[in-house]
Amino acid sequence: MPDSFRFIARELITIEAWRAGISAHLGEVDGSLLEPITLRDSVWIYESDTGPITRVEIQSATAEFDWHNLLPRSTGHVFQRLILHGVSGKTQLPLGAVTATPARFAAFKWHLPRPSGNWLPPPERIEARDVDFVFQSNQDFVRLADTDFTLSEQEAGTIHAGQIVLKQPWINRAFRNVRGTTAIQDTKVEIANLALDPDVQVRSLSAELDDLARGRLNLDMQVAAFGGNIRVAAQALGDTRPLVFEATGTFSQIGLAKLAPFLGYNDAAGGTIKEGKFSFRGPPQRLAQATASLRFEATNFQWDSRQWDSLVLGATLMEGRVQVPELSLTQGHNRLNLSGEMPLPAPGVEWWQTEFNVNIAAKIDNLTELSALMLPDFQYTAGKANIDGSIRGKDQQFHGQLIISGSDLKWHNAPIEELQAGVKLNGNEFQFTNVSIFNNGDYLRGHGVVNILGDKQYWGEFHASIEDLAKYAAILQKPIVPEPLAGGAVIDWSGEGSAKGHSGQFSARLRKLRSLGASASLLHPINADFEGNYAPGMMLFDRFMLSDDDSSFTANIGIGNKALSLQGIRLMHRQTLWLEGDAILPLDVWNAWPNTSLATLLDDHTVSKVNLTAYDLNLHDAALLTGLNFPIQGVVRGNVTAEGPLGALKTGGKLTLNKGQIPIGWSGYLLTVVQGEAALDGQTLQIAKLTGLHPSEDFSATGQVDFTNLRDPALKLEVATTKSKFDFMTGSLAATTATGGGKFQITGPVSAATISGDAQISYLEMNAALENSILSFFAEGGVSELPSVFAFNEKPWCDWKCDVAVHASSATVGTQRSVRYTMLDGTTANADLKLQGSGRTPELLGNLTFQVLNPRVSINTRGAEGPLTLESAKFEFREGHTHDPSFDLKLDGSVFDKNFAAYGTGTLQHPFHFFVFEPPLTEKIIVSALNASLTHQLFGDPISGLRVPSPFYDGLDVVDWATIPTPPPAPPAPAPAPESATPAPAASAAPAPPTTTPAVPTPAAAPASSPAVPARAPAATAKGAPAPPPSAPAPAPAAAKGTPAPPPAAAPAATAATAAPAVPKTAPAPAAPAATPAGPATPPTANPKQ
Repeated sequence: MPDSFRFIARELITIEAWRAGISAHLGEVDGSLLEPITLRDSVWIYESDTGPITRVEIQSATAEFDWHNLLPRSTGHVFQRLILHGVSGKTQLPLGAVTATPARFAAFKWHLPRPSGNWLPPPERIEARDVDFVFQSNQDFVRLADTDFTLSEQEAGTIHAGQIVLKQPWINRAFRNVRGTTAIQDTKVEIANLALDPDVQVRSLSAELDDLARGRLNLDMQVAAFGGNIRVAAQALGDTRPLVFEATGTFSQIGLAKLAPFLGYNDAAGGTIKEGKFSFRGPPQRLAQATASLRFEATNFQWDSRQWDSLVLGATLMEGRVQVPELSLTQGHNRLNLSGEMPLPAPGVEWWQTEFNVNIAAKIDNLTELSALMLPDFQYTAGKANIDGSIRGKDQQFHGQLIISGSDLKWHNAPIEELQAGVKLNGNEFQFTNVSIFNNGDYLRGHGVVNILGDKQYWGEFHASIEDLAKYAAILQKPIVPEPLAGGAVIDWSGEGSAKGHSGQFSARLRKLRSLGASASLLHPINADFEGNYAPGMMLFDRFMLSDDDSSFTANIGIGNKALSLQGIRLMHRQTLWLEGDAILPLDVWNAWPNTSLATLLDDHTVSKVNLTAYDLNLHDAALLTGLNFPIQGVVRGNVTAEGPLGALKTGGKLTLNKGQIPIGWSGYLLTVVQGEAALDGQTLQIAKLTGLHPSEDFSATGQVDFTNLRDPALKLEVATTKSKFDFMTGSLAATTATGGGKFQITGPVSAATISGDAQISYLEMNAALENSILSFFAEGGVSELPSVFAFNEKPWCDWKCDVAVHASSATVGTQRSVRYTMLDGTTANADLKLQGSGRTPELLGNLTFQVLNPRVSINTRGAEGPLTLESAKFEFREGHTHDPSFDLKLDGSVFDKNFAAYGTGTLQHPFHFFVFEPPLTEKIIVSALNASLTHQLFGDPISGLRVPSPFYDGLDVVDWATIPTPPPAPPAPAPAPESATPAPAASAAPAPPTTTPAVPTPAAAPASSPAVPARAPAATAKGAPAPPPSAPAPAPAAAKGTPAPPPAAAPAATAATAAPAVPKTAPAPAAPAATPAGPATPPTANPKQ
């Protein structure tokens, strides 16, 4: 019976689901007629022909029945309770049209008639646990996760959602631990008091579950939110696609301060939406087919830095057009009213390309207050303004007008007493009927026409008279002028233009014109008087004058025909004539402007004609008339004539320059005391004399410049200097300044000239940091690559070639800072070098040697100086390896009055060094001293309180010496036997060795003097270090004080002590008492307590 019952139950449930249009897939069915029925692992799918799909998966569904309620006069429910566990599902609601089912599948789709009515009544109570459900429409969704709820017709139910996620275009938030109450009536579910957020509570929400599962939206919602109320009613109209919605709503007293953070905005917000309403009917995905309306009123609005007092907006959407019958904005003392209409934006179509109209009326009584609504820069404005007008557009044709007026206006500190402007739009024309600006006698008036679309065309005129431009510096900024200006100006212009050309007339009178910007110190106030006219291809000045308080320049100037004509040139200084003449120059100014360069300005075919005469022309005063305070000086006399095209120019005349000062670009360097004589002959400039001083001493030059190719003249110059300084390898430890003289030849075109000749160096000033680099090399073994001698990256210098011999014979060497002593003191340099290559990649070849001029005393590392002195150094610069020269170094040093020698060899990239020293020195002691000296050079002398240097006892056991008794005088030792080379043993009265053997053995006696190279094997920094040069003499050890020196052939003890670089930690007791100790009379003490 149970199996039959479960089979019948399964079939009845499946049929009932089929009658509702649901496809049911049941797993296990448990229970009996008298027990609850449980369905496990069931899947329920509803798929509408119009697109909506609902799929629900239930792990466990238990139905409890009370069959007694089937009896007559029973009022209870047969279906008592439905308990659900592990429910997950999704309702997918497409808004767009559904693709039709292909015809070839239509024949296999059955449409069986389904009986109406319900065989199975709804449950009296529904309990659900662990529910995860999603309502999705396209990319937007609402999700309830980890949710438990109860629904009952007899009592209030509850809902507890662990998480509710809203993803919509206007919000993307998750709400956690949400609680509320529920009720159910048939299939209508109601939810109340659902607190999503402290500021948002759903007071009531009702919807038909059956309709939702079938994609039919039908809900009513009331929300208490943000201090106000919101009510929304929405329903789907029919099952057709695209889905058509109808929604209405009202809202009131919405606080923006609470709304902004709820929507995820962190900007400061405030104000209240007092009331509003909206309606919508149509498909959301096709707004052009929908109708909508919106009206609201907001007060005391604030969003970030923008504020207004009140805003009333009314808008409607109908037949694809947005109509704004009302937009009224009040902000302080300012009012704005706007109305109009335009179509909905379409992809790829700008708003002004559609049919639109807009009406505007603005009354602004306080421009400063606009900073609270517009941009913050409006806080720098003041005054009143009115704007009235209307604009209509259709088929890219525009009509309408705007009238703008203002009074007592100010931008920063730039005042305008009155502003009047009238603008009309007529078809494709923007007509300025009148523009007038007045302020205390200053004015600007004008009118004109500019086309709006298509090729630019214009015509118009304006007239301006300004006493001082500085008063309007806040307005006269980029892009109007490069920098704010000062001075007076009267300007008149009229003209017209199109793509075919421009023409017009102009006049300008400028007084004391100067800049107030960053370049003010480089500029000089000038006066200018211009009057002329222009047409396509030409510009003529009827009057052209530049002047200041002392000088004036006048000429009749014409621009056109690929030439610049200056006729009647006169440069006057007070009553004295400085320059006169005429000039026709092959400069195509008209076509090259504004992106001018020498290459675009010069015209090879224009015939030039120049005749200029200078009478004691002062270059500085003349240059001031350009408006630039250029640091050029000198007096020019002479005459220049030229005639012909650039390729066949015939010139003549002579020029002299006295007391000249010529700047070298804008670097600040000057050529001073310049004297020059030059003559023009044919296509050459002959320089008879050119002398002067440059920043690094003197120069002189003679020769010629051939300008047959004026774009790239050929040079043939002889340049000499008796004493000049040249910096090379700058910015590195090898930075050096060479002082000397030389003679050089410069030949070839300016674009790729060659410098050859000979330079003699008399003094080399080395970078003081080079000493630290040498110390670092011997202490740490690090050597950096040598930088380029110099490098030019600008044309034409980077393409110039070098072929200069550089010699030095016993040149003095110094450092770039004053110290008491350096390792370079007393050295001289000899050089046999050659500088070749280009200015971009120069190359130095040859030999450079440093030699000691006089012997010097070694340096004590405990003093303020370094521990090394240079004995000799040789550098060889090889072809192809100019950055990696080979070198040989020999330096002497002293550490704690103990001498050593340091050798270095190899190349910079593969260096090698070693030390030669005598015990008790070790390489560790020497390197430690070098590092200490390097620290002293960089940071000052370190403070040390040790009486005995720590390196001498580093790693050794320190013990106290035993008391040494004073022995009685010993009798003289007998003479040695003739046949024995070994000295006789000491007398028996000699003192016995101490009972306590010292940890440090007695070292051999130190030599009486420090030899240049000791005879012991060197301690190299690398395995296989070479021995010192064979020329180094072997030292002769000296006996301890009070001990007679044994014969040279019979001194085994001293020889062994000298040859042995290391001794055992504990010395064995001597076999017999010696007449004299092998070490010093007083052993060194390494006890730090001393």
